[in-house]
Amino acid sequence: MNLEELYGRYGENLFRYLVFKLGSAEDAEDVLQEIFCRFARFTMRWALIRNPQAFVFRVARNEVNRFLRRKLSRPEGDAGPLDRTSSFSASLAIPADATALLIAELADRLPEEQKEVIFMKVFDGLTFKEIGTACGVSANTAASRYRYALARLRAALEETR
Repeated sequence: MNLEELYGRYGENLFRYLVFKLGSAEDAEDVLQEIFCRFARFTMRWALIRNPQAFVFRVARNEVNRFLRRKLSRPEGDAGPLDRTSSFSASLAIPADATALLIAELADRLPEEQKEVIFMKVFDGLTFKEIGTACGVSANTAASRYRYALARLRAALEETR
């Protein structure tokens, strides 16, 4: 698989994921560029990768963490805003529907691990096995995080009614 095929297949989903994780389209563009620079070094090894989608998201997740560590290690004056909690409303084109806005707001209150699993499952269509591989946890842990997140969202929606 060449870089153009990779970008065509995963570029849009990766960008959306990066905006979700970083809360900034500008930072997401920078990290996406770094990710594809890393992919350029793997061109000979793509045939060895059994699940490209899980691999791509794993590399993206690692690159986000690397980016945030670099951001935190800068002197205070250079760091810029560091409140980088994942946000559904920042990363998605939410329609001006009151229910959709409420669900996005409630989802933003979930723990980071649960938000990430929901995002990967719902918006990128990854399987629990792929999510587990991307996040460095088992498929069962990914499924549990998903179930807990849905239960929390249901309970929160019930409270608002």
